[in-house]
Amino acid sequence: SLIYTETQKESYFVNELLGKMASSEKNIEVLKIRRHIDEKLLDKLAGYYQGHIPISGIYAFLGILSCALYNFSYFVVSNEFSSNFGNTRYKGKVINHQWSKSYEFETLFQKHVENSISPDLFYFSLMRPFYEIRIAELFVNYKEYFPFFSSCNANFKIDQDNADRKQWCGKCPKCIFAFLLFSPFLSKEALIGIFGQNYFQNVDNLVTIRDILGFGKIKPFDCVGTFDEAKAAFYMAREKFRDDVAGEMFLPKIDPEDNRYFFYSKRTTLKIYFEGKIKPLELVKKVFKTQLSSVPDYMKFLGMQNALILGYGKEGKVTEEYVKQNFPELKIGVGDVSTDPDYLAKQEEYDIAVRSPGVRKELIQIPYTTATNIFFSWVKQIPGVKIIGVTGSKGKSTTASLIYHILAKAGKRAELLGNIGEPMLETLLNKNVKPGTIFVLELSSYQLDDIKFSPDIAVVTNIFHEHIDYHYNIKNYYAAKKNIVKYQQEGDAFIFNHKNKKILAWTKDTKAKPVPFAQTIPVDDSEILLQGKHNMQNIKAAIAVAKVLDIDETAIRGAIKTFKGLPHRLELIGEYSGIKFYDDAISTTPESTIEAIKTLPQVGTIFLGGQDRGYTFSRLEKIIKKKKIKNIVLFPESGKRIFRKGKKGLNILETASMDEAVKFAYQFTLKGQVCLLSCASPSYSLWKNFEEKGDKFQAAVRQFSMIKNNASKKTL
Repeated sequence: SLIYTETQKESYFVNELLGKMASSEKNIEVLKIRRHIDEKLLDKLAGYYQGHIPISGIYAFLGILSCALYNFSYFVVSNEFSSNFGNTRYKGKVINHQWSKSYEFETLFQKHVENSISPDLFYFSLMRPFYEIRIAELFVNYKEYFPFFSSCNANFKIDQDNADRKQWCGKCPKCIFAFLLFSPFLSKEALIGIFGQNYFQNVDNLVTIRDILGFGKIKPFDCVGTFDEAKAAFYMAREKFRDDVAGEMFLPKIDPEDNRYFFYSKRTTLKIYFEGKIKPLELVKKVFKTQLSSVPDYMKFLGMQNALILGYGKEGKVTEEYVKQNFPELKIGVGDVSTDPDYLAKQEEYDIAVRSPGVRKELIQIPYTTATNIFFSWVKQIPGVKIIGVTGSKGKSTTASLIYHILAKAGKRAELLGNIGEPMLETLLNKNVKPGTIFVLELSSYQLDDIKFSPDIAVVTNIFHEHIDYHYNIKNYYAAKKNIVKYQQEGDAFIFNHKNKKILAWTKDTKAKPVPFAQTIPVDDSEILLQGKHNMQNIKAAIAVAKVLDIDETAIRGAIKTFKGLPHRLELIGEYSGIKFYDDAISTTPESTIEAIKTLPQVGTIFLGGQDRGYTFSRLEKIIKKKKIKNIVLFPESGKRIFRKGKKGLNILETASMDEAVKFAYQFTLKGQVCLLSCASPSYSLWKNFEEKGDKFQAAVRQFSMIKNNASKKTL
């Protein structure tokens, strides 16, 4: 539906346009909100100030009020990037008479709406990513509206009768700028057909054209675009108007042979002129580039010509499918380090990028979004949908899976997405998200790093040093994790471990209700299939979520008793030659490996090492020696750093081969002991991911068991 506002005298052309739209094949339901001006304001004898008012700001308030009254979420306006630029300087300040159309106003007003009116109402401009010249390029594809649009101030004079109106007066800066803006995209004949005359042939317009192009002393106090795009438009249309009076006078100033150029001063935000050359091709490139905006992420592709997907793993491939399905005319490119080490250099060729989690946000130089933000912005509109987000340095996969298992046992409509389960956008491909669905998302620090939303229920399992190579330092890592509660509102819930002081401190910085982990587990320890003290905390986190959702305790107990855990998480592969082999490939930090050692009695052999992210292993070293784990396999790269205090009394194998490691374990692990794969480092030095590492470990364990069995049979 379309909501728009109008004064008593502004309805003439708007009604014609709406009539045209209503008679088209795609009917639009229209709700008119009429603004009445008090006649006293027009009384010149009353002493009121006459002049420009922030009408766009007034419309912003009226629009949000209308949304609240008529149950809309978005109030959408069409203020372009060009409105951010001022006209002149006064007492050291830049004066922009279009300030209430600017991005600064938009962001400030939206913060006011969120904090003082409602976080469920959103004000934004759909045209904000574009200079006006880019919007003109888009508009020329809709020729059926040419007879109905206008950008002339003379049309909107309150004391003028409708009968006297002309769509284009041909004299005001707005008329001339519009003519200039459309000139690169239409023939001379088509332009004259719209505007009634060739404005570049009228000598009376030269002063106005000079000011619009930036060759005068001041930018006109009318809603016109920037000097850059005016020059770029004239340069692009130079062949059509070179012989016209305006072309003869001003095109030489824009031509590369001219002896002047300007740059944009960061200190004053004004154009400064110096001797040199204007570089028109650079101007053209500049004004067609897209800009940052507040457009909801699932709408960000509107008006774009192309998009670049950065990172082409599982999520990147689903993102490509999603974009193709929803924006079929968009040209899509892919950049991935596996196929092109210089993939980031392609960015400047695209309007927008979609960042995959493995690509750092600091590396992206153009406007971008993420699959996570697209998903949140889409499903947050659907009535009754709840999002449960789970993060933490460790335990998030198990906790998210158990929450989903509880919801399934309780008969709730739920989906498990994110790092575990299918990518978030997978569920949007069929556009069949039903009201009341509960989404359980496992969210990594990579996904949270630039998230714009928080889940209705945020769960943080724990937090300690991890991913420093990605986030550069521990402060950035903690900040990324904390984003899970940053945008929570009253009525939301924050599930946390009250024993963790860092996480406890976050309760002061969120509007959500803080809910500690459950204190007890409503089943006997013998009925729990999960192993490890750390998993007891994961269970308590899941119980707290279930309680917030008013899940029946019978369903909670049944789910806990039947939840077997996830692959590669303290997974017992089996007992071979009297040795119990455990796959804990998910443990990629010293802290998680320490928990695994504490959980399993009689560890005789442990596999350690992998990608070196600079972790400190001193505590792990102490635990290994305290538990008298004698047989050690060390994988590169970090393996060589683990035992800094000496290797005396240890039986150590340094290898890059999983087969050699498992053979070593069979040779030296005593019967009744445990062989544990729990490397305390990421897997990427030797394997694609922890799953591949765990799979190779399990395959090697079973293969050597068969070899030993066959050897025993031959001996017999």
